[in-house]
Amino acid sequence: MNGWFSNIKQKLLNKPVDSVALVLSGGGARGAIEVGVLQALDEYNITVEAVSGTSIGAIVGAFYCAGVSPLQMKEIMASRIFAKIFHFSWSKQGLLTMEGLYNLFKEYHPDTSFGSLKIPFYACASNLDTKRFEIFNNGDLHKAVAASASIPVLFQPVEINGYHYIDGGLYNNFPIEPLLHKHRYILGVHVNNYKPSDEYNVIAIAEKVFTAVVQQNVIPKMKKCNYLINPLLDEKYGILDFKKTDKLFKTGYNEGVKFAKKIKTTNKTR
Repeated sequence: MNGWFSNIKQKLLNKPVDSVALVLSGGGARGAIEVGVLQALDEYNITVEAVSGTSIGAIVGAFYCAGVSPLQMKEIMASRIFAKIFHFSWSKQGLLTMEGLYNLFKEYHPDTSFGSLKIPFYACASNLDTKRFEIFNNGDLHKAVAASASIPVLFQPVEINGYHYIDGGLYNNFPIEPLLHKHRYILGVHVNNYKPSDEYNVIAIAEKVFTAVVQQNVIPKMKKCNYLINPLLDEKYGILDFKKTDKLFKTGYNEGVKFAKKIKTTNKTR
């Protein structure tokens, strides 16, 4: 019996890594790194089986699962169109609205159902009323993603079924849970490995506070990934600094190529 089990186990280990499930962290404009990784995976024919994302990771994941190419996403993020998503509303609940994001979704994927996506997708948002994170994989896709990306203080909470939701990163900035025990290989992409800003304006302070909170829930989850892309960034990239999309995309692309070449080499030597 032991010999039979060992043979089966060895066959599983020798199976080529040609597909992965993805966990995409939050990180604002640094989400362009995730887009770059996706471009590399596409070029090396590595299939994405499912995506679970928080905040910008949820936006990137939703677009990708809807069939929007990484190169299209890069152009969207670098354009004025994406910058206008985060326009000021001066509401008592928050400074910014998600109306622009809804409009962008309507343009590229008007269907609001999760079932309309080409790849299984999960969006993580924080429920302000229950003080817990929730994983959405049904219901209104656009609302779920907007809720996941609603950074507290900067954005208004999104109401879903009577509950108020904000950025998923508050309670879970690396939502690996829906992928565990379902997929053989999980690749995590974390985009917050950087030196904190020396600035102390409103946005910088909000980011410092938010980052300090979310870091506590990320490290244990990263250890559960089979593979992890976590590039050390050499300069400051603010959460709304979409002007640096091209550079961040290249960082992600280069890291994605390294990953793809590594597993392709591993496959050949098995």
